[in-house]
Parts: sequence; structure tokens; C-alpha cells
Amino acid sequence: MKIPWPNKRSAGLFLGIGCAFVVGLVLRGYLLANQVFADDEWHGFYFALGKSPGWLLTHFSIPGATCIPLNFYIWVLGQTTGWSETLLRLPSLFSGLLLLLCPLLACRFIGLRRTVLLAFLLAISPVLVFYTRLCRPYSAVAFLGFAALLLAARWRQTGCRRSAVLFVVLAVLAVYFHLFAVVTVAAPFLTALAILVWRRLTGARRINLAEPSLVPWLIASVATIGLSALLVLPALIHSLHDTFFQVALTGNFSVHGFAELGVLFSGTSQTPLVGLFWVAVVGGAVEQCRRNAFLGWTLVSLFPLHLLALVLSRPEGAQSAIVLARYCIPLLPVCLFLAACGIQGALEAIAARASFRPMLQTMIGSVAVVALMITGPLPQCYVTPNNFTNHAAYQHHYRIIDWRVSFVSDLVPPAWRPAPITLAELSPFYQVLRHEPGNRPIVEYPMAIGDHFNPLYYYQHFHRRPVLVGYATDVVLAGGLAPGYIYGNTYIDQVLTLVPDRSRLRFRNFVDMDDIARMRQDRVEYVILHKLFESQLPRFMLPLPDLDRLYQKYSRELGVPWYEDDHIAVFRL
Repeated sequence: MKIPWPNKRSAGLFLGIGCAFVVGLVLRGYLLANQVFADDEWHGFYFALGKSPGWLLTHFSIPGATCIPLNFYIWVLGQTTGWSETLLRLPSLFSGLLLLLCPLLACRFIGLRRTVLLAFLLAISPVLVFYTRLCRPYSAVAFLGFAALLLAARWRQTGCRRSAVLFVVLAVLAVYFHLFAVVTVAAPFLTALAILVWRRLTGARRINLAEPSLVPWLIASVATIGLSALLVLPALIHSLHDTFFQVALTGNFSVHGFAELGVLFSGTSQTPLVGLFWVAVVGGAVEQCRRNAFLGWTLVSLFPLHLLALVLSRPEGAQSAIVLARYCIPLLPVCLFLAACGIQGALEAIAARASFRPMLQTMIGSVAVVALMITGPLPQCYVTPNNFTNHAAYQHHYRIIDWRVSFVSDLVPPAWRPAPITLAELSPFYQVLRHEPGNRPIVEYPMAIGDHFNPLYYYQHFHRRPVLVGYATDVVLAGGLAPGYIYGNTYIDQVLTLVPDRSRLRFRNFVDMDDIARMRQDRVEYVILHKLFESQLPRFMLPLPDLDRLYQKYSRELGVPWYEDDHIAVFRL
């Protein structure tokens, strides 16, 4: 079934997508400037330090810095404007917003109501919101992969050469941003080939005369493979001799991980809603395979193709749902596409048998969107102040957070998995601070890069103050840094010490621990030195030599600690 391409008079389409875009923009932009640069965001930053642009364009590090264009972009920032949280995350934010416009490409195939519903599902998807706010390649891969799929379908339907060229360009860029996007890019080619073979075997005739034949598909495939090889093959060859097998063929899958992936993609922790979401996905897949055979079967083929690629590659951390979500990120907008079709298809089926007006269909679709949003992680994530909305505690699962203990990740091997911090172990100072008047910021020092070793988000839930994270620039330790990647228990100080020109550091949420004038300028009220983290964290973290130096410095300049116990020393400005 062909849906006429909407013209400028299709006010409903543009109004609906416009409203969804605003919702998506608000969710992606809220509190973004206040988010501490943390966890995997440091991979590319560290990898770009001290490298030449030519080296960055021909190398990557499999354990973390796998995105060549993002690594190069980070280098460019260092040579020009300097590094800030907003600028480092700008490519992800831009890609995430472009993804919200992809429904304009889908309307030709699924019609107005399904398109608007898709736009809202894309806008509120927690995984898509999360990766739009991170300096990582996954937001770009989701946009490039999904847009490439829709352009491939449009090319096949109309024979438009511009669509073919755009499809090839976006497919190449998707692979350039992440190698696993090969799975998504291959799906349209494999589906087109399967349909051509089926016709040859069954003698079925081509109904759509505009549809490209085998030769254009071969040309497009050669162009895609050739350009992709030109961009990534040098880096891939280097990694095969270095870091590739430190990540590939090392993972172990779990049933729980795949079940939790279904929860992440649905965007809610409520089991009935998760079930209804996947019923809608299946219904939408059946509908599209019947109405738009090429697009439908292309989208359906992505599920077994991704599963096969995961089984063959066995990436490190495969037991964790969030890792599976990263590798399969183009599948998420595909699931939302099919869910939108399934929901609207069900409403239309009911309307055909009952008095079910279009306005009522719209209201029910809106209720479904709202239900998914309010039962997802965003309401508990966006409680202010929160400088750690990107922390794994908010993103690895969507259950209500149990604040009696800190987060423990299934991504970390058991031998490197510290026990959680309990409420009983929390310093009494944080509870006192919560009830003090005022909302002036505090400085916390130190902070480990990995979320698994970073309890600052946990403290903030209790003290309810904005947080600046302190760092020193003279920290050189024996462990934590490898030639191509960093570890979770690495301190941010160790990376920032490697920056030769400190004027390039323009982070809003970091402060030099020796710059008391900057702290006063930011209206900081307390500086908290963590002499010893609670629970088992000290087992996995090297002692910082600057703690003693800073303690003496603040004692001289600010007086004796305002509060002190076995774990923290608090100085008041």
C-alpha cells in the first residue's frame, strides 16, 4: 500500500511532529548543562590526547574509543574552542534531534496517525534520551541507521536516485560511527536480494515499475562496501593486532540480559506495559510485511541479523542489557516504528467494529505514550538537583531505585564488583546538609571515572545540593591508564593531568582543587575530601597522594575542617 507523500497543507503531520520534537527537545535538554562528564564519555577524550589528526583517522581503541569521527571531533575541540561538557556532547545531541525528524521519511509508508505516534515514541524513549546526552557514538548510529533504512525503502518504492545516494551516504556514515552498524546496513541489501531470488524461483512479476533492478543494488552495495572499507579498514587492521580480541569473543550471554533489553526498549518497568509494547511490535511487523513487503521484511530481518552478529562476536559485557542495547541501538527506532503501527492498527481494527471516532483513537494513543513516559525512568531521574542523570544507576534498569543501597552493576565482573554502600554507612554530614537552608553548590573530591566506582550520585540523593567535582592536575599513578583505554577505577585527575594546556579545560562541572577563587566565584559552600570511600571501594581504588596535600592546604587557608569523620573532611568557604 502506498501512502501519498504529504504536501505543505498537511498541517496535522507537521503539527504532530513539531509537538513531538518539542517534547523530545525538552527531555534531551533538561539539566544537560549540569551533567558531570563521566564513565564511558572519558574514552574518546583520553584517546584523543597527544595524538595527531592523521593517527586518529587511522586508529581506534576497541575497548572504548571506537568512533573515529568522534575522536577526531574531540581533537578539533582541543585545538580550537577547548573542551566543555556541552561541546563534547553536541554531536550526540544533534543526531538525537535529527532522529526526531525521521518520521517525515516514514509518513510515505505508514500514514499520518502512525507517523505522529512514532514521533512521540521516539521523543520519550529513555534509551534514546540517554544516549543523546552522552559523548558517545550511539545516538548518531541510531539516527544514521534508521534514516538509511527508510531511504532504502523510499528508493525501492520510487526509484529516486537521490534517495539511493543518501541511503549509501548514511549507511557508510553509520558504519564509520560504529562497526556494528554493518548489520543494519546489510539488511536492505539482503532483503532486496531475497525478493529478487523469490521472484525468479516463483515466476512472480514486478508490480512496481519504478523499483530498481539487481544492477543498481549491486552498484549501491559496492559503493557502500568500498567507502566503508576506505574509512575504517586501516583502523580495524591496527586493532586486530592490538585490542580487538580484548573485547570480541569474550562475552557471555544471559537470559536475564535479553529480558532486561526488552524492558529498556519498551521504556517502562511495568510488566503489563512491557508485554503490550511487544505485542504491538509484533502486530506492527505483521501489518508492515503485508502492506509494505520490502520495508516490513527489512525491519523484521534486523532482529535475527543482530542476534546472529551478537552470537558470532560475543562482545565483552554481553550479559548486561545496556551493552546489548548499545550494539543493537538501530533496532530501537525500528521497534518504536513497529509499535506505532501495531498500536494504531489495533485502534483502527476496533474502530471498524465499533463506534470509535478518530479523536478517541488519538486520545487513546496519547494515553499510551503518557503511560510509557510516567512509568519509565525519567521521572525519578529528573528530580532536581541531579548532576548525574547519565549514571548507570538511572539507566541500566528501569525499576524504582532502592536508595537504601548504592548501585551495583552487572557489567562489572564479580571479582571487580564492590559491595554496595548502605544507608547506614553514609556520613551523617549529608543528612545534616539536606536540612540546612540554602542551595549553594558543594565540591566533591575525588571522583573515579567509572559509574561502578562513583557513589557521588548516591550522596546527592540525600544532601540535595548541586555538585561540582574537583580534580588535581599533578596526579600520576602506577595503574588506571593503558595505551588505548582507561579503567573504571581511574581518577579523572589522572586523565586531566595529561592535558598540556590547562586553558583548554572549560568544563562547567569540574573545578581545580587548587583554585579556591573559582570555587568562591561559583558560590561553593563546602569542599568535601573523601579520605576513604565506604564499603569495599577502597579495595579497588589506588590512594591519591593529593589528599594529604589538599587537606593541609585547606587547613591553612580555610581553617580546621567544619566537619570530619573517618571517611570525609569538610571545609567551609
